[in-house]
Amino acid sequence: MILSFEGKTPHIDETAFIAGNATIVGDVVVGAHSSIWPGAVLRGDFSSITIGRYSSIQDNCVIHVEGTFNPADAEFPTVIGDYCTIGHGAMLHGCHIEDRTLVGAMAVVFNNATIGEGSIVGMGSVIPDNKKIAARKVVVGVPGRAVRDVTDEEWKRSKAHALLYAELAEKYRHIL
Repeated sequence: MILSFEGKTPHIDETAFIAGNATIVGDVVVGAHSSIWPGAVLRGDFSSITIGRYSSIQDNCVIHVEGTFNPADAEFPTVIGDYCTIGHGAMLHGCHIEDRTLVGAMAVVFNNATIGEGSIVGMGSVIPDNKKIAARKVVVGVPGRAVRDVTDEEWKRSKAHALLYAELAEKYRHIL
């Protein structure tokens, strides 16, 4: 379901895949070859959501933003870079996910947090408000903390995994 909100309509690249039961509302941009899987909800109501190229938002993810209807209040858009994988059931809220990052299943990344390029956020981890994670770090726990660097093999797999999901989306395009 794709809905306008307060005069803002989602902009979805023609090459992107959107599952029929995903919900995309308001000020949302979905980049080329990205995929939004079943049950995902993206609400760009108080601020914007931008998803780069070749990124996948997997089943049952919730992506929202922080803000109010008062322009004087702080707002935090959600920005997801290129070649990112947002795992099943993850929740992103007013945060910045840099290129080639994997956010594991059921992880939470909250307001004004930044996950650096090529990082991995472990399953079920919680990244609290204002936390900044450097590039190519593996982060786990509640609250999340960096435990090691991303290996060269993991770095290579991040882009390969994103491309795999773009290919998978093409196979699903005609059945969902």
